[in-house]
Amino acid sequence: MIFKNAIHLLIGNFNLTFKFLLYKVIVAVVALALSAAFVYPAVHAFAESGVFAAVFEQNIVEEFFGALFSGTGSFFEGFSEPMQQALRDLGAYFTEHASAVALLCAAVAAIGIVVRFLNGLGNFAFGNLIDRRMSSNAKLSFSGVYIRNLGRAALWHLVYVPLTFVYDLLVLAVCYLFFAVLLSVISVRVVAAVLALMLSVALFLASQAVKLTLFSHAAPVMITEGKGLRAAFSKSFSFRGQRRFGPLFSTYLVTAIAVMCVNVLCALATFGAALLITIPLSYLLMLCVQFVGFYTFEKKRYFLTEDTVISPKEERTDENFYDDFEI
Repeated sequence: MIFKNAIHLLIGNFNLTFKFLLYKVIVAVVALALSAAFVYPAVHAFAESGVFAAVFEQNIVEEFFGALFSGTGSFFEGFSEPMQQALRDLGAYFTEHASAVALLCAAVAAIGIVVRFLNGLGNFAFGNLIDRRMSSNAKLSFSGVYIRNLGRAALWHLVYVPLTFVYDLLVLAVCYLFFAVLLSVISVRVVAAVLALMLSVALFLASQAVKLTLFSHAAPVMITEGKGLRAAFSKSFSFRGQRRFGPLFSTYLVTAIAVMCVNVLCALATFGAALLITIPLSYLLMLCVQFVGFYTFEKKRYFLTEDTVISPKEERTDENFYDDFEI
């Protein structure tokens, strides 16, 4: 029910897609500017060394999957001899320039955090727009909402962005270890590779669903109820006496799978052109799921469309079920 109502809410607010796209373009320009200033000089210096060229002169995609599905005992041994030598040279170069590599990684991580922070500010503003449509069927200006809520949005994402950034890094590390362990445990290389890829992707999707479930009620508490950061965390992480973790987790898991499939298929079918629509739609769908879930479990009435109002299901107090039927 949450997913279905979120789809209806998304369709009813489809015009927000283009505003979301414009905001994403602005954030992308900021990211490119920061990358040009802090990342490009280091990458350019590495590229001029020649070790990267030696790696990319080989067919790196074909080499990777050839090594992954080869019958050799070691993943590294599945590469061709020229590729193995190029990777050894690259590793030696990174060892010699460890400080420069560390600074480059720090710059990339910092830019990633800034981009996620800016995206979060936009999500908070669009969440306000969706909340107003649900609560009073009102249409507000994005720029006005963005400016008015900038302080609270910044406070929320100063906590949320670092937490989720570390969480995502840990998840990627666990997925990599899981992938490597499966490749080493299963003797049949093809079976090991397919199973490792499948289960690693499944683990990543499940971890994202857990993250979205845990933080699902935080932003809506701040936006809908106007409460502070402590109340938002307390409400979002409090599952005692409420049967909402399972339904929210399954909804977010299905949504994450659907979003991934739609974006991949549309990217392949249109050579990436459809991503201009599907990416902002994906973010809006996640926001719709978040707010529909909040309104549902908090038993709040909300506008699904201009003519449709969803009322909460009342708790059954009558013990005799059959009294609801006429004989």
